[in-house]
Amino acid sequence: MPIRDLFRSRCAKLGVAARQCVRICAAVAAFVGLATAAVGQDRDLAAKPASPEARVALIIGNSDYKSAPLENPANDASDLANALEKQGFNVLVRENVGERGLKEAVEIFAKYLQKGGIGLFFFAGHGIQLKDQNFLLPVDISFDSEADIAYRSVSAEYVLSRMAEAGNRINVVILDACRNNPFQTAKRSANKGLGVMNVGRAEKGTFIAYATSPGSTASDGGGRNGLYTKHLLRSLETKDTDIDKVFGRVRSSVVQETNGEQVPWTSSSVVGEFHFNVSEDLAALKHPVQPAAAMHEAAAEEEGAPYDPVQEKAHWDRIKDSRNPADYLGYLENFSGAQHAAYARWMVTKYGGVLPAPVKAARPASAASPTPPIPAQLALATPAPVLSPPPAIVAVANAGAAPASGTPIRDCPQCPELVTVPGGEYVMGSGPDQKPREPDEEPPHRVRVAGPFAVGKFEVTRAQYAAFSIETDRPRKVGCHSTIGGRFHKNPKATWENPGFEQNDDEPVVCVSWDDAQAYVAWLSKKTGKKYRLLNEAEWEYVARAGSTGKRHWAETDDAAVCRYASVADTSIKGVSPGMPMFPCSDGSKYTSPVGRFPANSFGVHDMLGNAWEWVEDCWNEGHAGAPELAQARLSGACTERAFRGGAWNSTPATVRSAYRDRESKDERHDNLGFRAARSLP
Repeated sequence: MPIRDLFRSRCAKLGVAARQCVRICAAVAAFVGLATAAVGQDRDLAAKPASPEARVALIIGNSDYKSAPLENPANDASDLANALEKQGFNVLVRENVGERGLKEAVEIFAKYLQKGGIGLFFFAGHGIQLKDQNFLLPVDISFDSEADIAYRSVSAEYVLSRMAEAGNRINVVILDACRNNPFQTAKRSANKGLGVMNVGRAEKGTFIAYATSPGSTASDGGGRNGLYTKHLLRSLETKDTDIDKVFGRVRSSVVQETNGEQVPWTSSSVVGEFHFNVSEDLAALKHPVQPAAAMHEAAAEEEGAPYDPVQEKAHWDRIKDSRNPADYLGYLENFSGAQHAAYARWMVTKYGGVLPAPVKAARPASAASPTPPIPAQLALATPAPVLSPPPAIVAVANAGAAPASGTPIRDCPQCPELVTVPGGEYVMGSGPDQKPREPDEEPPHRVRVAGPFAVGKFEVTRAQYAAFSIETDRPRKVGCHSTIGGRFHKNPKATWENPGFEQNDDEPVVCVSWDDAQAYVAWLSKKTGKKYRLLNEAEWEYVARAGSTGKRHWAETDDAAVCRYASVADTSIKGVSPGMPMFPCSDGSKYTSPVGRFPANSFGVHDMLGNAWEWVEDCWNEGHAGAPELAQARLSGACTERAFRGGAWNSTPATVRSAYRDRESKDERHDNLGFRAARSLP
């Protein structure tokens, strides 16, 4: 008989209430189970195949809050503990714990996590987001003061960090802690629901599951269990306990029951397979279905390409209240396998849209396979003062093994995420038939771009630049040009940390010079041993166009549609820089936006147009006359000035174009000018 059931049996004979019995005996049961597991003597697993890994779970359910009690979390904890014991876990369960019990449980849990094993943490109860952290609240906390939160509760990020320290193959964090927020008032800083926890803070093998999407609240349920945990328990009873399928079933069931009002959310860096059932997991470890690369391709075909949870959340936040089916179709183009996809599909049909038929993604050719040579009719030698751009990018052969196009790369936790871009050929600049255009965008000329190479999926963020600044102790330069207030001037107090307006860490760093950008990529190169750099101008325009031939990479030509694709000078600019030309739409931000908020281009790169201008490598040259046929930085010309491209949060319709060019002295800074990292491959 399992230890927990033995205690329940003894309590029943003594006439002790079941809930009280669990509170009294949970710690003893957990300690016995964990201790026996540590030496390989757990009786409950004796009849099952011997697992090579310890499986340890901490399950917490807090219901008895004095000011804002909840009905089901203690039941959720008890029932989930039973379910996980059946799957082969050794469980430490806590119900209705105060500050001391909560912190003690986490420390005991951390102690018993075994390196190379499996760790699982579950919390049901009140949880809130405060100052970019998610706090799990003990039952004895006062709801009269937010000042107590950081001291008396436990942050989910702290639990995740303790789990990551153990070096487990798999760490699972399940938070059914997005219930009604007792601190949520107009005057308080606590945010609704929980915020994003980036799995990048932990090592690979981390799986985070929320009862609902970040920033939303979940139903406490009307029966014995909370809505989310009810479906989790049912899903664990299903034969196939693969982690993705378990939570996929939960998501579908919750979305269906709530008519799309509650959408469970997950974030994962798990590589390979993991099954909750120990027998299934052992079988999967001994006989993997297919190699990791094949699994990755299959997942991309069946469930949509991998996505960044931060960019997905930003995109979703922008369109979640829309009644236009086109907005949800745009979301599905980029996030067909994400947590809100089911709801997005439902919204498409609700508002009269038509869902596209499922299409399997074409598998990329092997990176090591040679590509055909460029056809003779596309030879660079062909003179063409006025050129019609080719309809598609032509692949360029490259020597040496390199990641396939579209492969995400991150060389260190503080490094920007990169994506591989194929080589190709395109027409750079603007011809007489393209309006508007500037003289320095001419003449149009065909350029060959060697590849593949890696480019930042997003512009370098404040958080990434801060890591560089702190590690190198880089002096903070003051003074930054601005148009805030409707006139061009230099703000003598502005820095990248305070450009004159409020920014979050996931927004692009601005008020950085070309010299600052060069110092940053040099730091990345030293830190990683890779060749980081800025894009050259020809590469930049190639990536910005991403196979397109119009003035912007998206198909819509109406200026009113631009705000769906980029952070630009929209209607809000009237209150920031009065008198400036603007797009007749609203992108939702007065200044910079979080990177990745807007859809990526066909290369999978975000914000090539808008948000922040981007420094490139080249010296400034008036026009493209004499530009090389092979994409490379132009290091002659006015080299005290450097080019920048792409437009920004305050850029006008005339300048938010793939071909538009501008320049500045390399030691000057602007509140709309940042940069993007790139590096050579392999």
